[in-house]
Amino acid sequence: MPISVETFFLDPVTEGTLQSRIQRMVAQGILSGRFRPGERLPSSRRMAQHLGVSRITVTLAYTELVADDYLTSRGRSGYFVSAGAPEPPGFPARRSEDSSVDWTRAIGQRFATHDTTRRNVDWAKYPYPFVYGQADPQLFDSANWRLCAIQALGKRDFDAMTLDYYDGDDPQLVEYIARHILPRRGILAGPDEILVTMGAQNALWLTAQVLLTQRRLAAMENPGYPALRTILEQSRCQFAAVPVDRDGLPPDALPDNLDVVFTTPSHQCPNPRSARSAGQRAAPRAGAYPADHGPLPVAGPLRRAGQAHRAGLSRTPPHAG
Repeated sequence: MPISVETFFLDPVTEGTLQSRIQRMVAQGILSGRFRPGERLPSSRRMAQHLGVSRITVTLAYTELVADDYLTSRGRSGYFVSAGAPEPPGFPARRSEDSSVDWTRAIGQRFATHDTTRRNVDWAKYPYPFVYGQADPQLFDSANWRLCAIQALGKRDFDAMTLDYYDGDDPQLVEYIARHILPRRGILAGPDEILVTMGAQNALWLTAQVLLTQRRLAAMENPGYPALRTILEQSRCQFAAVPVDRDGLPPDALPDNLDVVFTTPSHQCPNPRSARSAGQRAAPRAGAYPADHGPLPVAGPLRRAGQAHRAGLSRTPPHAG
């Protein structure tokens, strides 16, 4: 893999000749771990043009680095980081101590109110890992995914993939969601009722921003999606964590004067089991919006108040995911 020439800069405060400064610049990149063995350095001509020095100066610097086994030369292919180059030290990099910004005062509020969910790196080796949001290689259709990726990266479909829709979404994706994904959840929606988001957390945050205020009351499952609690706390609304039973969120346990209910439509989170959401078990109290969230769909409709969907809800829920 070639190393971009834009990553090289001569430190104006360093002393020594241009040749020694270039040697030190490349060596520091190798010792810091930024340049890995086998990666190709810019040619002496490009490096000289970028740094504003003569080509012979860069060539001499490269030659010295080859002699010290930092680099290796491969004929007309150029210079590469040597396989025998010194390895980066094992201790962590030293943090800058001369910052003029007092970050404890600059940050207006603390956003991480809870510890983030941690999982072992080798979680896939466990017989029952109990994790969610991960693809199962035995179920994932990698062959068709690869074919779709190749087609999307082709020249014919490149414009469709890279086109900036500004405040709109990909019309083909929206059409597929409306025709195939949402009907599986018993939802019929038009293209103007579908919003594609960047994952469940983004969708839940948008839902909280639209439907909740400091005076409104929301309910979530307990245990529930860990990130949802943080989102509700940041919205500064009132919320209640309702314990789930074997069928999911019990509607009878919902508090009075409820405005929004966050439920799981199919598979309860974090418990990896199938559960019927509150909307599927019984209609919520009048005036409450159910907001289902789960692994699918990746987008969902926010329909007009008063419309019913076939599960019997008084208002069709916005689906996050």
